[in-house]
Amino acid sequence: MSWNRREVLGTLGVGSAATLLWALGCGTPARPVVLAPQQASSEVRGWLRDAVARLATKYPVVHALAVSRRRTTGAVDLAGTGVARARRDGVVLTIRDRDGMWREQVTADLSAAGVLAAVRLLAGAVPAARLDLPAPPPPPSAPAKIGDLELRNRLDAIMRSDRAGSSRIVYASALIDIDDVNVWSIAPGHDREQQLRRVRQRATRAAWNGTRPVVSEVERGWTGAIEDQDLDAAEVTRASTNALQLLTPGTFADGEYGVVLDPEVTAMIVDTAVRGLLTASALRRPEIAARMIAGAAVAAPGLTLIDDPAAAGAYGGFAFDDEGGLAAPITLLDGGRVAGRLTRGRRAGHVGMLEPGPSHLRLAPGTVTTQELLIDGWLLEGRLDAVLDPGSDRIVIGAARARELKNGSPTGRVFADVELVGALAALLANITGVGKDTATMVTRDESSGEPQWTSVTAPWVRTRGFVRSRRRPT
Repeated sequence: MSWNRREVLGTLGVGSAATLLWALGCGTPARPVVLAPQQASSEVRGWLRDAVARLATKYPVVHALAVSRRRTTGAVDLAGTGVARARRDGVVLTIRDRDGMWREQVTADLSAAGVLAAVRLLAGAVPAARLDLPAPPPPPSAPAKIGDLELRNRLDAIMRSDRAGSSRIVYASALIDIDDVNVWSIAPGHDREQQLRRVRQRATRAAWNGTRPVVSEVERGWTGAIEDQDLDAAEVTRASTNALQLLTPGTFADGEYGVVLDPEVTAMIVDTAVRGLLTASALRRPEIAARMIAGAAVAAPGLTLIDDPAAAGAYGGFAFDDEGGLAAPITLLDGGRVAGRLTRGRRAGHVGMLEPGPSHLRLAPGTVTTQELLIDGWLLEGRLDAVLDPGSDRIVIGAARARELKNGSPTGRVFADVELVGALAALLANITGVGKDTATMVTRDESSGEPQWTSVTAPWVRTRGFVRSRRRPT
C-alpha cells in the first residue's frame, strides 16, 4: 500500500500534523498581515507616545501596546524538508473613562497612520499633545537571523541523532518552530520594550503495534538563542523507544491504584488546575471562590507552586505582561495551601482578549529519587490531555502509557491510552512523594488564530487514584 504524507499523518494522529503540514506546504495557513520592513524601535515608540499623549488629554487611564511578531517554522519528514515564514503586527489602545468604563481599539496597521487612525476611532478627533514620559530604555539587540540552510541543517541533525535504528519506525519527523516577538508597552507612567525569541524543537516517531499505530513525541522549548539548547540524542532516541514499545494485549482491570506520574503528566495536571481554579476569572465563580480562599489546604503539604515569568530561559516567560506590569513570581500554593491567584493580564499573540493566565509554572521538587517513588500500581507516562470541571472538581487525565509496577519495579506489562479520573482535590491530597528530578513541558496553543506560549517545570510525583482504559467517543 502506498500512502502520501497527509494520509500518514492523519492515520497516525500525529499531534504536530497541522504545524508540520503548514511548514511543508500541505496546508494553507491564515494569510498574515505583511507590511513594509520592520520599523526601527524609536519610530514605533514615537507613534505610541503620540497616541498616549493624545488620549491622556481625555481619559485618566491610557495604555498602548504594540507587537511585531515573526514566525519561522522548519520541518522534515519522510517526504522532504520545508521552511515557512510569516509576520504579524498589531496595536492595542486601551482607555478607561471617568465613569470607569473600559474601551479598546485594535489594529493590524503598525504605522504612524495606522496608530493615529486607531486613536481617532477610539476617541474621535483628539489634537496632538505633549506628555512627560519616562526616558525610553535602550532598544534590545536584534536576534541573529536564521537562514533556510541553517534551519535545514539543524533539522537533519535532530533526525540523525536517533540511535534506535529500527526498521519498525514507519514515520519520523522533526520540527523547529521560532517566534521572534518585539513588544512595546507605553502608558503615562512607563515606557517599556522587550524582545523575545521563543524556540521549540520536536521529534515525532511512529511504529505499528499489531493493528494499531503507536506515536511518540519529545519536545523542548526555551526563550533565548537557537544555540542555547537542543534536543539531544537521548531524547530523540527515547521517542523511538516509546513508539517501539511492545504493548500488552487486552486490558487491565479498572480500579483505584497507587500511581506514579512522570513530569509530563504532572505538568499537565498543574496547568489544568491553575487555569481552572487559580486565575482571577475562574475565582469569579462562587463555588470556586468558596473553596480556593487564601490559606485553604487544597493539596498535600509538600506542594509549592509558583508562576514565574522571570525564570531564566522560560518558554512562557516575559519581561512585562500585556498591561505593562513587570514580571515577578507569584506563589499560588505554599505547602499545599492557597497563597495567591493569577491576575496579570495576558493577550494571545499580545493582541487578543485580555485575560489572566499562567506563564511559566514551577512545582517545587522534592528530595527523593524516582526509584524511591515507585510503588505497586502504575507508572503513567506521556501527556495526552486533561479535562477539569471546576464546579464538580472532577478531572480526567489522559496518559500515553501505563506501566505496571510490582515490588518497586516494572513487570513488563504496558498498556497504551489510559485515564486517571476522580476528584482533583483527592488526587492532590493523596500525594505522598515528590521527586527531586524535574522536566519542563512547553505548549504553543492558539486562540482565535493567535499564539499562547506557556511552560511548566514539574517533578515526578506519587499519588493514588482511579485508573482505567481510555474512553473514546462513540
